Amino acid sequence: MSEKEHDIADMQVWIFRMAQTKWKMEPEKCAEIFAKWKIFDYIAECYDMLHLDSYDLALTDVERYLEQQGAKIC
Repeated sequence: MSEKEHDIADMQVWIFRMAQTKWKMEPEKCAEIFAKWKIFDYIAECYDMLHLDSYDLALTDVERYLEQQGAKIC
């Protein structure tokens, strides 16, 4: 695994855990949302932009993406 791949995986895990906490969801439900809307892929594809800000702002970006896709997270 390259350093960049490691950094992407790190961000994916952090965003998942932060979403789970913020959305007050069990891991299984949060994983369903991430899988259905391909959030891990989204984070990987947008990593070069997302990593420039805090993980909090990256989660906000993910939430906006989900909203634009019509996802209901709450």
